[in-house]
Amino acid sequence: MKTKALILSTGLAMFSMFFGSGNLVFPLLVGQMSDGHYFMASIGILLTGVLVPFLGILVMLLFNGDSSAFFSRIGKPATFWFPLIALSLMGPFGVLARCITVAHGAWRLLLPETPLWVFSIIGCVLIYFLTIRQNKILPVLGSILTPVLLASLAAIALIGLTTQELPTATSGSAWLSMKNGFFQGYQTMDLLAAFFFSVFVIKHLQEHKAISSNPAASLPVFMKASFIGAGLLSSIYFVLVLLGSMYAPYLANVPPQEMLGHIAELALGSYAAPVVCVAVILACLTTAIVLASLFSDFLRKEVCRERLPSHWSLLITLAIAFVVSTLKFSGIMAFIAPILEFTYPALIVLTCINILHKLWGLKIVRTPIAIAVLLKFFSAI
Repeated sequence: MKTKALILSTGLAMFSMFFGSGNLVFPLLVGQMSDGHYFMASIGILLTGVLVPFLGILVMLLFNGDSSAFFSRIGKPATFWFPLIALSLMGPFGVLARCITVAHGAWRLLLPETPLWVFSIIGCVLIYFLTIRQNKILPVLGSILTPVLLASLAAIALIGLTTQELPTATSGSAWLSMKNGFFQGYQTMDLLAAFFFSVFVIKHLQEHKAISSNPAASLPVFMKASFIGAGLLSSIYFVLVLLGSMYAPYLANVPPQEMLGHIAELALGSYAAPVVCVAVILACLTTAIVLASLFSDFLRKEVCRERLPSHWSLLITLAIAFVVSTLKFSGIMAFIAPILEFTYPALIVLTCINILHKLWGLKIVRTPIAIAVLLKFFSAI
């Protein structure tokens, strides 16, 4: 594989890693709440939804994919508790349960009368059996889903953006729109994903002959690949924010998890919209399989010290996800948003400090993190 091909494949891999179900919801929500200040709102979510996660991949590259070494800089207990908290939020207490509600929102466009609890039970059963066979299922779905989703979004953007007028900014504050976009970027939780999923990107780089013989060459390749991955993700985020802002009058009473399907129906018509919904449902399914596997493995290996059979750890994971999913999308957001508002700034600071530590030998670590937590605490008061 030539260097240019490596840069392109790595950039696309990073884009795919962050292009999940939740990323189709929050930019629309940011746009809807922007009061016409879609540009400033986009800047806010691009900072925490794109820049910060790519810094997460960079720091893990510098730590050679070793998350334990990354977290150990703030103390040995952090090597257990931080991954536990992160995987819990990404798993059954957060993103995994949220995937089920987003899939249900898309499903409701096809069969509106389906109750969430029924859909959730069926979804958890399906996730259980597919998780066991994920090595065969995920590569196939992944290779199909990303092109389908991108084609669907391109169709929505092409028709949706040309049939509606650009929104006019209201008397609302542009700064508040940017601030809302910034904090909604936390909800994607892509920085947490970077800590655990970046190992696949790093492995992809290290398998290249030029990188394996000269590890220092990985950094320039990473930087160039990041422009590709971050550029694609930023473009989609901006389009979704703009769509959310343009279609805001039609989304007033639409739950966040149903917004994309609703816009698809308005832009593409009742016949084309189901294709988008099926793509969203399958995207949620593949994300859920990965997250269920990650959390159940951590539960079995680190929490229970191999004393719990793998099928039981997966059943416990999905049982928790089912209960949390019944809170609905808004209930899950209300549950995890306060946790993210306090932990995310600390993780961003830790990421930046560890980058400076690896590049320029910065030793200080705990004080800046404590300051970030205290500032957030006093701002909340």
